[in-house]
Amino acid sequence: MAKKQPDKQDLVRVSPLLPNEGDHIIDYARVHLVERKALSAIQVLSFTGKHDKAAKAIGKALGIDCPIEPGHCRSDGKTQIFWNGPNSWMVVASDVECGRAAGELFATLQDAVSNLGAVVDQSHGRCVLRLSGARAREVMAKNTAVDLHPRAFGAGQCALTSIAHMNATIVQVDDTPTYDLFVIRSLARSFAHAIEHACHEFAEETAAG
Repeated sequence: MAKKQPDKQDLVRVSPLLPNEGDHIIDYARVHLVERKALSAIQVLSFTGKHDKAAKAIGKALGIDCPIEPGHCRSDGKTQIFWNGPNSWMVVASDVECGRAAGELFATLQDAVSNLGAVVDQSHGRCVLRLSGARAREVMAKNTAVDLHPRAFGAGQCALTSIAHMNATIVQVDDTPTYDLFVIRSLARSFAHAIEHACHEFAEETAAG
């Protein structure tokens, strides 16, 4: 069966959020919130008994060690591969940052995985917010029951959980801390509003405060 290539119109990544003035939704001294726009988000689901082989194929194609244990994310700084449930991964990247043509990541994963699993473009179905800064962990503590203390959750870890009473995925990018928050498109505005509201407590703080 011939592989279906995305239509050109499907490659346009349109933000589900209302336009904001400037790049930031929140830009306080100790906490920042932005939308990671125009991302490719590709889900890979390995077939029964093919999990290890699929992981190796993905890793070889992207030059990133593909995680096989739950709750882990691997990245080269531009492309993320994170656990997305049993036998499943999400591969996320900005085509512009990676120097890829539109649709290239999807095609690369299709070729690499071949008959080891299913590859589905979820780009239009996801919104990704990046929360960072010294107060980011406290903002998240208002919105999720996941223990984000460094002893329990650190850079390179992820969780499928409830954030602001909505199903979402959290990936810790670094120890700043910086978190990438993934939510389905239909909930994006409510989700962004909840995280933005949780930041307001820290609006008047200075960088040294």
